Amino acid sequence: MKSVGKNDRKLSIIVLVTFLFGCSEPKKDPQNAYNHLSEAPIDLGVISQDATVAALLYGGKVTVSDISSAKIMNQFEVDQLNASDLSLSQDNSLLAVSFENKLSVWDLRKNALKGQFSIAGHSEFAKISQVVIYANPMLVLAGMTDGTLNLIDFENKLTKQAKLHDAKISHLNLGEHRQLIMSAGHDGQIKLSHVTSLTPKYSYALEKRVTSAASGALNETLFVSDALNEQYLLKPFSDTGMPIKLNYRERFRWFRAAALSPSGQYLATGSSKYWWTLWDAKNGRQIDAFEIESATSTAMILDMHFNKDNILTTLSSDGIIEFWDINTLAANPK
Repeated sequence: MKSVGKNDRKLSIIVLVTFLFGCSEPKKDPQNAYNHLSEAPIDLGVISQDATVAALLYGGKVTVSDISSAKIMNQFEVDQLNASDLSLSQDNSLLAVSFENKLSVWDLRKNALKGQFSIAGHSEFAKISQVVIYANPMLVLAGMTDGTLNLIDFENKLTKQAKLHDAKISHLNLGEHRQLIMSAGHDGQIKLSHVTSLTPKYSYALEKRVTSAASGALNETLFVSDALNEQYLLKPFSDTGMPIKLNYRERFRWFRAAALSPSGQYLATGSSKYWWTLWDAKNGRQIDAFEIESATSTAMILDMHFNKDNILTTLSSDGIIEFWDINTLAANPK
């Protein structure tokens, strides 16, 4: 029987590691530009819909900054310990910050507090877990830890409430024409519900809690991921389209953030570590993985957003904004 030497064993280990992790090993992109928006790690952070502004929570303050220049535009004192979520309106005129059972809204153009509102769920112990704010007319969606969704229509002075999930709502979004609400939660459900009645029109169930979710501009494509190994691209309104499972070699991956390109061609996902992955949304195949700029060993992406020119903007827990030219990256995969 032929003996295996040390060099052969080393080669076998290298081959095995390459086989298991070669597809997902991130690489540094020397072309992407980045900008520091904070000098310290942040607790919460969101990118505006047009990817020109970001809101960050750190040091007991919410700071709204211009992404390209890093110039601070607004800054407000908040209760940092109890803050649960941030949201910028689609026209960057309003900022919402949620706390346990309270919502504060600032008028960014007037640099002043617009109002504070109390919000409850079906359970007396429910707290706000997700908030999304829209302007012209002003509309607020607030998801609760008990699975309740609250819709506050300020123009018509209406408040609607529905128990859409059996556990904490972790993701919320309202489609481009404000007709369908995408919600996902720790019950493993992702749903599209009518904004007028709050009744579900589409739902899909995973076995474990949803850790990331994203929707296309018109909800023609949904992405959903659980806490283990179920990650799917869904076509809610297609009669023939079956769910597309993401294709990778590891046993499982953790997905922390996600964004779909306007054309529906690409999916970007953030991990629990210092890298993100670009996928072909048509077939679920990985195109490449990229390492983000980081200032700490615990850096990870908190939010990501595509614009119409396929520039992906990412915001990390280090308060670093990066800009990625997806057309170039997709054309030159490793």
